[in-house]
Amino acid sequence: MNDRTIARSRWGQARFGGGSATLLSASLAIGVLISAGLGGLFVLLGDVGRPTLAFAVVVVGTLPVSATLGWVVLVDRSTLAGALDKPDDSIESAWYQKATSGAFGDILVVGGLGAAGFSFTGLEAPIGWILSAVVLFAMLDFAARYLWLKKSAA
Repeated sequence: MNDRTIARSRWGQARFGGGSATLLSASLAIGVLISAGLGGLFVLLGDVGRPTLAFAVVVVGTLPVSATLGWVVLVDRSTLAGALDKPDDSIESAWYQKATSGAFGDILVVGGLGAAGFSFTGLEAPIGWILSAVVLFAMLDFAARYLWLKKSAA
């Protein structure tokens, strides 16, 4: 067991060592590589009139998200100010687990009844609409269950 005190900061520190500046620099580098790859793929696969402009727009548009992804992968949670030491032991985590397990059961029931209904009635619909409806139902079901658990705990 290490007895040293871990300094916590708003941005945290990298898992591989170094301070916040190292973490942010590495995250930005990862973001630039991912965004440049996406920009290049867009120009390569798309029919664009001005490839340099299209590349730049994709890079600028995706850089914040891809740099954040790099930060999430590299940050050491124990160095973040305000982060819980054991997030799985929180009440919010228990609400999340209960909401997801309940929503999963609901998806199985609704999916089964929906499949039976479509089979017996002979209805046809685009698969994209059906999948979108199932995903929307799952999100709304989870949100309702989570909020209900949160409200009932208060």
